[in-house]
Order: sequence, then structure tokens, then C-alpha cells
Amino acid sequence: MTTHTTGADTLVVLLHAFTSSPAKLKPIAKVVQGEWPQARLFCPQLPASTFSMANPNVVVAQLLNEIDRQVQEAQTTAQSIENIVLIGHSIGALLARKIYVVACGETPDASFEAEFRTGSDEVKPRPWAGKVSRVVLMAAMNRGWHLSHHLELWRAPFWAAGVAIGNIIYLLTGRWPLIMTLRRGAPFIAQLRLQWLGMRRGQRGNALVVQVLGSRDDLVSPEDNVDLVSGGDFYYLDARHSGHASVVQLDDRKYGEDRKKVFLTALKGTPHDLEKESVVPSDQRFPGRDEDVKRVLFVMHGIRDAGYWTHKLARQVQRLAKEQGIQDKWATETSSYGYFPMLPFLLSAYRRKNVEWLMDRYAEVVARYPNATVSYIGHSNGTYLLAKALELYPGCRFDKVVFAGSVVGRAYPWSRYTVAQPPSNRPRVNYVLNFVATGDWVVAFFPKLFQFLGGKDLGSAGHDGFALAEHTPNVYQLTYVKGGHGAAVEEDTWQTIANFIVNDPSDAKPALPRPRKWRNWIVLLLGLFPPLIWLALAALLVAVWLGLYRAIAALVTDPSWTSFFVGISLTVYLLLLWLVVTRV
Repeated sequence: MTTHTTGADTLVVLLHAFTSSPAKLKPIAKVVQGEWPQARLFCPQLPASTFSMANPNVVVAQLLNEIDRQVQEAQTTAQSIENIVLIGHSIGALLARKIYVVACGETPDASFEAEFRTGSDEVKPRPWAGKVSRVVLMAAMNRGWHLSHHLELWRAPFWAAGVAIGNIIYLLTGRWPLIMTLRRGAPFIAQLRLQWLGMRRGQRGNALVVQVLGSRDDLVSPEDNVDLVSGGDFYYLDARHSGHASVVQLDDRKYGEDRKKVFLTALKGTPHDLEKESVVPSDQRFPGRDEDVKRVLFVMHGIRDAGYWTHKLARQVQRLAKEQGIQDKWATETSSYGYFPMLPFLLSAYRRKNVEWLMDRYAEVVARYPNATVSYIGHSNGTYLLAKALELYPGCRFDKVVFAGSVVGRAYPWSRYTVAQPPSNRPRVNYVLNFVATGDWVVAFFPKLFQFLGGKDLGSAGHDGFALAEHTPNVYQLTYVKGGHGAAVEEDTWQTIANFIVNDPSDAKPALPRPRKWRNWIVLLLGLFPPLIWLALAALLVAVWLGLYRAIAALVTDPSWTSFFVGISLTVYLLLLWLVVTRV
């Protein structure tokens, strides 16, 4: 028997699920040992308890170091490791994919996170990366998880409560629990998808990837299980009569043999066998790649806005390109994240949710249009989405960015993104254009308060402009466009925006058709001290209530009924205020 037949040259890495343990993977380990009696098995206890605050990137870095150690240790013995198989269940499958993509090394298309680098140099491929022959994913949540109707009725309240607790923990500590870092669109998930695409595009990883799907997964929805964006070349096998947890129970008396058969196909099946057995749900088909598209344009609306104008502005850009004889094929992304009222906008956890939505869309665009550059036009909250994405997702990059009614802080560090940085040695944003309005009271009174109090997430770039715009390469700032919060996305400015997106700004500096010299002095003065406006609003609300209270006291003369009507009125008043800030 050869060493490959006995598994003497094989290392099998087994990674368990959330709130699980290595013991749950014993049936998998037993089958592996039956096929490769002498294989080395590495099945660590992961920090994946219910309330774990572990950083998944740190966990992956530690696992990589341990694999490094085992491979090096084997080289000192009579039998080195020549074959590596990664097997992961649920979140363990995500970790297995991340291990592989980092082991294959960094590509210019998708930078790695700080946890994987010791300096500014590019993360090089591991010597053993080419020895990874197969990655087996069991009930993987490849797109991350999200609350959906697929959850069983008894599970839904617990997951909803868990999300609420996770948001509270983040608000109090600034850190997410482990499970919250694995939501759809979260940095770990979106980065993994982008890095996987970059790895495949660079032809660095040639391991077979096989995903075993539970036929009745009661925890992860089908669209979260199957990632046809970065997993378009995966083999998908159905495990009948299997749920999210039971898919690894190969010793089950009733269905264990069927699951074992599917697992063995995933573990040792030839590409021909896998192709024959592979299935993809018909409703999960991902639109085909279009390599002819050279430019993609995102147009994102802001708060309290349905975003109908985004389609019209996108058409204006395409029209100008056509008029100028530019032959590049365009695609536009004007999807909406929904109506976003004022109160959720002021809460960071809700804003982050929309950033995650954006990056989920971005990953799909990168996969569908592999030869395209991506530009972005954002208004109001749309500017926050892009700014935060650049901060949290080192794998994203943009050609041109336009900010209108910006709610980003004045001190936003554009030089980090517009100046070439290692390891890719090219900028992540080529050009930026920011509009400053004469009377953007929305930005001056509300987001600016957070900047005034020392916050970094929100600020007054749409009212005051970016402080270092003049000293930052390729950042242009237009002062001032007449009007309020929506002035820069009115039809009068569309030609300026389209010119910036279509043409090279270094050839012709962007300019407003009718710029104003001064801002509205009332908005300017009141914006110097935003807390004054908030205090005035609070005083107004109290005054309205006191007026209602006095009216009730005057109309209801019977003291026994006064308290009743006051209580009812206060409840209705607070309810109306709540509806205004959460629905308007």
C-alpha cells in the first residue's frame, strides 16, 4: 500500500460548528480514519461558544500557524505531509475556506486583513498551499447568515433576541460577538468572497471544493448555504434527510449510511463522480459572467429617500459616455437598501447593516463583471456606506467616487485610499469629488453633532467640506452648490457628475455651472454649535407636551379623570414621536 492510500502523508483538518465541539465530528473522523488509517487528524476546539467574542481572522491566523507547525514537524520525520484536506461544518466551513485562501497568498485584487500580515509586505503563499487537494464544506453558511422565513418558528425568536443582544454588545463595547461577524455582508464574509474570487482569478488555488447540503437545513437558508458568486466552481452534493446539525451524524441508525455515502463522494470522489452527482437548486442560478462590461456604476440614495432619482442619474452618465463615443460597455447598480428613517440612521448598528448589504452587492458585481472598474455616486447615507466600506473591507476598490450631501466626517483620511499603499502599491480609490451645499442644514445640525462630540463615524463634509481636500491627491471639492441636503443630486448637477465619472478628471478639473461664493449665513452660524439645535428641539417637544397637559387640565375639571386623560395623551404623544423618528 502507498503512503497516499494509507494516508501516512495526509493531514486532515476538521473544524466544528458554532456552539459545537470536536466530539460532534467523531463520526466524520471515524470515516476518514477508515479510508486513511495513518492520516494525521487535527480537530481543535474552536472559540465558538454562544457568547464568544473571538475575532474570526485571529482564529484563522492561529489555525494557520498550527498547520505550519505540523507540516514543519512532519518534515523532520520519515514521512512528510504531501496531501492536506480541509473539512469544516457550518462556521467551521467558513474558517476552512479562509485558511485556504490565506494559505494561497495575497493577490492585488483583494488585500488581506491586518491579522495576516507582520508588516506592509504582501502575504506570500504558504509552502504547503499547493498540497491542499480538497476542501469539504458541510452545511456551510457560505454567504453568511441572516434572519429569514426559513428559520423554524421556535428558533426565530431566539435568533432575533440574539441579534438584539449582539447589537447592544457592539454599542457598549465597540466589538461584535463571533456569530455577528459571520452575518451576510459582514467584513469577514465579504472579504472572504472577494479574496476567493481574486485567488481563482490569479489561478493560485486548484483544490477541489465540495459542499454537502442538508436537504432540510432548518437553520441556514438555501441562499445563505449556496454562494454562487465566489463558489461558482464548487461541487454541490445533496445529503438526503439531513438538517444543519445532523448532516455530520454519519453514525445515525436510520440515515447514517446515506450520509456516509455522500461524504465519501465529497472526500474521495473524482471530478467525474462529483460532476455526475453535483446539483444546484434551480432557483439559485447566478447570472452569467459578462467579461465585456468595462465600467460599473453604483448610485446609492440616502436617508428618508426612496431613491427613484438614482436610475435617472445612471442613465445620464451612460448617455454622456455614448455621446462622447466611448465604446466601453456599462452596467449600473441602483438597488435600494430600503427607506431609511432618521433614528435608525443615528444608530451605528443600523448603519452598519446597510454597509453589509452594499458589500454583498459589491461582491456580486465583482464576480459578474471581472474586467470592469467600479465607480460610485452616493448621497447622504450613501456616502457613509462607501466611506465605511473602505475602512472595513480592504478588498474593495473604486475608480471614481462622488459624494453629495455627505454625512462623513471632515477629517476622513482620503490619503489612505487615494495614494498607492503596499502591498498592492496602487490606490484603492482613483478620484474623489465632494459637493458642498450652501444650506445643508440636515448635515449641519444632525451628523455634525457627532463630529462636534468627537465621533468619527458621522460628520459635516456635505456642509463644511473635507478639511484636507486641497492637500490630498485626486480629491476634488466643489463649493458651493446652491440649496440644501439634496442640492447636489438635483438635475442641474447631473452633467457635472456625469463628466467626472465618464472622463479623466486630471484632464479637466470638475466645475459647477453656477457656483455660489457663500453659504447660507443662518445655517452656517447655527451649525457652529449643533447641540443648540438639539436642545431647541428637546425644548420644543417639552413645550408641546406642557401645552397639551394644560389644555387637558382646563377641559377636564374632574380630578379623578384628569390623570386618566393625561396618561392616554402622553402615551399617544410618545407613540407619534416614535413613529416620526422611525418612519419619516
